[in-house]
Amino acid sequence: MSVYLAHGKNEEEVKKYNFIDEWEGFSIAEYFYEEGKEAMYPFRHSHDEYEFIIPLNTIPILRYGKANYIGEVGFCYPVNPYVDHGIEFDLNSHVISITVEKDIVESHKEKLGFKDKYFYTRFIEGKELCISIAKFQEEARKKIPNKMILDLIKRNILETLVKDGLSSGVDNRRPEKIYAKNIKMVLVYMFENYHDKDLSIPRLAEIGGYSVAYFSRAFKAFMGDPPIVHLNKLRLSEAKELFNDKTLSLGEIASRVGFKNLSTFSESFKNIIGMTPKKYRDRYCG
Repeated sequence: MSVYLAHGKNEEEVKKYNFIDEWEGFSIAEYFYEEGKEAMYPFRHSHDEYEFIIPLNTIPILRYGKANYIGEVGFCYPVNPYVDHGIEFDLNSHVISITVEKDIVESHKEKLGFKDKYFYTRFIEGKELCISIAKFQEEARKKIPNKMILDLIKRNILETLVKDGLSSGVDNRRPEKIYAKNIKMVLVYMFENYHDKDLSIPRLAEIGGYSVAYFSRAFKAFMGDPPIVHLNKLRLSEAKELFNDKTLSLGEIASRVGFKNLSTFSESFKNIIGMTPKKYRDRYCG
């Protein structure tokens, strides 16, 4: 079916995925972009299906048409049909991609009262969606899958994606700018050094070849956030990945991702995510 080939020119290319489970116009692919072990070419492509990208670790830049934004752990990023999209850098990214035939999503949108709504912003990947994805993968990989169970899980996932994805508000993608090359270089440096507690805005500006004032303006124009907010989002995204390790305290996690103390970590988490780290961890992790 076409959904099976959304990310490959032919069946042999699609089989390069680490995992792909498909059922009647609906697929869940899981793949890794590790140096020398790429499952699929990670960069720009388009297709006539809807796609929902779920980063399992932080992605420095997700591309969407001429826009760009950070791929944060704990969020789902929808892609509308025919839009050019992809991952900018293959820096050990681990991703789940849910791809669905256009007519199936449109049918669910109409049934749930979202007929004229348009996917354009990230939304929180709740615990229920994680559980449903795991159940679908488990059932689809059985020697003789139960079709009724697959249909039920598929419907639950689609209803969650439509309801959560179309109830969100602000578009946080940012357009490409002429100074993109240097800003991208800084973004990679931030991604690779976020855990450094002494990482500073003047240091980042120096790496990009800018004055602090110009760098701050250019960075915000490119990514939509000031550099310090972006750095904190990056750190918090990495922290959310660590939340699943129950042996780590919040203080240990805060230190690992570059915060100087638990108080600063908690304040930043609440300001950016909208709840305390403990509440988020209890609600969405494990």
